[in-house]
Amino acid sequence: MDTGEVSDHWDWETESTPTHDPALWKTAPASDRKLSQSEDRPASAGGGKVTGLADKDEEEAKVKEPEIDIQSVLYVQGNKVCADLADLKLTQIPDALFDSEKLSCLFIINNKITEVPDAVSHLENLEVLVLSGNRLETINRAIFRLPKLQIFDVSNNDIETVSSELSGLQTLNQLILNGNKLQAIPGSIGFMKGLRVLGVNENRLQEIPDSIGQLENLEILGLERNNLEFLNPAVCRIEGLQRLGLSGNQMTNLPREIENLVCLEQLLLDDNEFEFIPVQVFWLEELRELALSGNQLTTIQPEIRQLKELRVLGLNNNKLTSLPKEICHLTHLTILGLENNQLEALPEDIAELYELREIYCGSNQLKEIPEGICWCSNLEILSLPKNQLERLAVEFENLKKLNKMILSENKFERIPTAVGALSELEVLYLDGNALIELPEEMGGLQKLQHLVLARNKFRDFPSAICDMTALEYLDISENQVQELPLNICKLTNLTILNLSRNLVDVLCPEFCSLVKLKVADLSNNAIEDLPEEIAALVALKDLNLSNNHFFEFPKIVCAIRSLERLSFSQEEGAKVPSLPDEIEFSYVHTLIVSHNTLRTLPSTISVMKKLVDLRADHNEIAVLPDIICKMKRLQVLHLNDNLLTSLPIELDRLKGLRDLRLHNNPLRTPPMDVCVSGVLQPIGRFIRRAVQREEMLLLRMFEVIKPSLTKNELRYLMKKFHFPDEKMVELEQTYHGKELLPQRVYAAMLVWRELKGPKATADELIRILHLVGYQQLSDKLRNMKIMAQRLRL
Repeated sequence: MDTGEVSDHWDWETESTPTHDPALWKTAPASDRKLSQSEDRPASAGGGKVTGLADKDEEEAKVKEPEIDIQSVLYVQGNKVCADLADLKLTQIPDALFDSEKLSCLFIINNKITEVPDAVSHLENLEVLVLSGNRLETINRAIFRLPKLQIFDVSNNDIETVSSELSGLQTLNQLILNGNKLQAIPGSIGFMKGLRVLGVNENRLQEIPDSIGQLENLEILGLERNNLEFLNPAVCRIEGLQRLGLSGNQMTNLPREIENLVCLEQLLLDDNEFEFIPVQVFWLEELRELALSGNQLTTIQPEIRQLKELRVLGLNNNKLTSLPKEICHLTHLTILGLENNQLEALPEDIAELYELREIYCGSNQLKEIPEGICWCSNLEILSLPKNQLERLAVEFENLKKLNKMILSENKFERIPTAVGALSELEVLYLDGNALIELPEEMGGLQKLQHLVLARNKFRDFPSAICDMTALEYLDISENQVQELPLNICKLTNLTILNLSRNLVDVLCPEFCSLVKLKVADLSNNAIEDLPEEIAALVALKDLNLSNNHFFEFPKIVCAIRSLERLSFSQEEGAKVPSLPDEIEFSYVHTLIVSHNTLRTLPSTISVMKKLVDLRADHNEIAVLPDIICKMKRLQVLHLNDNLLTSLPIELDRLKGLRDLRLHNNPLRTPPMDVCVSGVLQPIGRFIRRAVQREEMLLLRMFEVIKPSLTKNELRYLMKKFHFPDEKMVELEQTYHGKELLPQRVYAAMLVWRELKGPKATADELIRILHLVGYQQLSDKLRNMKIMAQRLRL
C-alpha cells in the first residue's frame, strides 16, 4: 500500500480565481489512491517528473512553430480571463499574449518553452501562472515582480537554481517546483509568509534551509524523492502543517521536534531507510495517514495504539514477521497495507477494526485467515494473493459489502458455498490455485463483472459461471477444459474471454451468441474448425487462434466484419501451407500468420482494405507477389526466417511502411546487409540496379548462345524448356533455314525469358544448360557471370 499518493496540483479553495481543470487542482482523498504494491504508483504530493520531455529527433525539431490566434485560447471563468496554451508544441510564448492586460490565469503546459520573456511583467493582473512540462532552465526574474500572483507552477522543467528574488512574490500561496534539478531552496523562502502549499518533490535537495520554519501558514510541504538524509528541525516549527511528504529519500530517523506538528494529518515516509518507526510519530495524535512502505521495518511498536485518528496505514514492502495486537486499537482505520512482508498471521482481534474498508496482505506467509476478518462488515477490498491459504471460513458470507477479492496463487482446492452470498462482489481473482470445481451457489454472484480462474485444475467448464450474467471479463486459461457448455450463451455481457491453453477441440454454435464479445483468446487448444455462426460475433475485434489443430486456414473468419486483429501463428500447432483467396474480404488491421508453411502470399491480400500490420515470420515464403507493392496502407511487414532470395522491384512504393524485417532469409537481390536496416529507399535502389544488371547480363548470354547451337540442339533445349509444340513450330517457320538459325536461337531465349518470368535468371540458364549436357556452354556463361561480378566490385 503506497500511501500518501495524491494529486500533484493544488488545493483550490478561492472561488473567485478560476481553475484550468478543477479535477486537477484538488488533493485526492486517500480512499481514491492506489494502495496495492501490484498497482501503478501515481505521483505523490506535488507530483513526479513528467516523462517524454527530452529532446526530440531532428525531424520533429524542424516542425514549424504553430501560429496561435490569441483569441482562440482565451476564455472567461467567473470574472477571470484565462488563456490555455497546453500541448501546442510551442517553443516560445506568443508576444501578443502579453498585450492581454486583464489576463488572470495563464496555462502553458507541456510545450517546449525554453525561456519566458521580460514582457511577462506586463501581466499585472495575473494570479495563476502554470509553466509545467516545458524546457525551462531558469526562471525569469520579471515573474517575481507580478504583484497579484497567487499560484506559480514550474514543475517538470530543467531548473537548477531559484533566485532569492523569489520572495518578492508576497501574494503567492502555492509554489510548485516539482521535477526539476534543484540542489537548494533559497533562504529567502522564509519571507513568503502567505505560502500554503510548497512542492519541491523530485529534485536533488540534500538539505532544507532553516528559514523554512518561518512559513507559519504552510499547510502542505512536499519534499519527496530528493536526497535528504535528515529532516531539518526547522520544519517542525510550522505548527499548522497538515501534510508532510518525505517519501523517496534516505532517512533513518526524524527529529524529536516533530512532536510540535500538532495539526499534521498526513506523514509520508515511504521508500526510506527506517528500521523502526520513530517514537516521535506516536505523539502526532491528529495523524490520519501514515505511509511507511518500502523501508526496513522488522517490527511495529505497541505505541501505535496512540494514533487513535489514523485512517490509512501503509506498511508494504518491509520485513515484518508479526503485528502487535495493539494495531487493533486503531478503530477508525479504513485502509491497511501489509503486502510483501513475512507475516505468518493476522491479529485475532482484527474484528475490532470495524471501519476497515480495504486490506492488502499479498506476498506474505499466511496459512489461514482469522475468523475475525469475517466480522469486518464494512470491508470492500480484500487482497491476499501469494500466500499459503487453503480455506475460507463459512462466515465469509457476512462480508456483504465486499466488492473485490483477490486470492490468487494460494493453495485452495475448493471454495465454500458462502462466497455465493457476497452479493456486492464485482471482481474475483482465484487464479493459481488447485480448484477443480466451483460451487453452484456462486452462480448467485449477479454483480460479478471480472472473474479470473487461470492456472487451476478445471476439467469441466464450471456451470455456475453461466449464471453470472453480469460477467464482462472471464479468464479460465491454463486449465484442462475440454468443451464449452451450451449455457455459455447466457453470458450476454461478456466482452473479454481468455480460454487459452486448454483442451477444447470444438466450439459449440452457442458460443457465437456472445454478441458483445470483443476479445477472444482461443490459442493453444485443439480446435480443428470454426462454426459458420462465428460470423454473428458482430463486436469481435481481437481473435487469437494460434497453436490449434486447423487443417486449413478457417475462411469463415473473413466474414467477421468487426475483426481488427487476427492471430494465427502455429509454432506449437498444425501448420497450414496457404492462405485462402477469400482473405481479401477481411477487414483486419493486423494479421499474424507466423510459424506456418506458407510458400507465398495470395495476390488477393493486396485488396485487404484496412491491413496495416502483416507478420508472416517463420514460413517457407520464397517469392513475394509484385502486387503487394500496391498495399499503400501497410505500415508493418515482418518476413523473418523465410526463403526469400529476392524482393519485388517496386517494394519502395510502400510509402507508409515504417517497420520492415527480413532477417534470416537467403536474400541475394538485395543482399541481407542492404536489407538489415529495413529502410526502403536503399533497398528499392539496389533492386532496380540489380534488375538492370541482370537484364543486361542475360541478353549478353543470349548473344553468346546465339551462334553456339545446332538445329537439333536447339530443338532439344526447347523441349527441356517445356515449350508448347505450336511455339516450336512457329519459331522454326518464322526463322526457317540455316542462315536464320542464330536468330531462331535468340528468339527462343526471349520466349524462355517470357515464360519463366522472374525466375528467368542467369543462374537458372546456367543450371539448365548444365543439366541438358551442354557443359562447355554452361561453363562459358558461368565465367561471364563471374567476370561481370568482378567488374561490378
